[in-house]
Amino acid sequence: MKELCDFYNGEKAVAKKVKYCRNMSSKVLGLMFVSSPMNGAFLPDVKDIHMNFVRFELRVIWLDKNFKVIHQTIARKWRLYNGPEGAKHVLELPVDNKCNIKVGDKLKIKIYENK
Repeated sequence: MKELCDFYNGEKAVAKKVKYCRNMSSKVLGLMFVSSPMNGAFLPDVKDIHMNFVRFELRVIWLDKNFKVIHQTIARKWRLYNGPEGAKHVLELPVDNKCNIKVGDKLKIKIYENK
């Protein structure tokens, strides 16, 4: 079964049904080789990312160990991105996600299995 997660800013859901990349192989693959970003991906314990073989741009949000947003950018295809100092996790969302997440926000995560 595929694990998914939702992210909340306070009580407001800002990203739902995000792919939860728990193991190393799912972290390495992330959103490579898929035709759309779907609802995005969450990569725990990852600081640096690459956009090799990713067919679209992504809104990339770096979180610290307490899920506080410390940086975000629009990641372009075929580039490498080093997370900022203090980054612990990466949240990748579709560029068109109108989530209103900004630096300084503290997010909450809910993890579940898609049955």
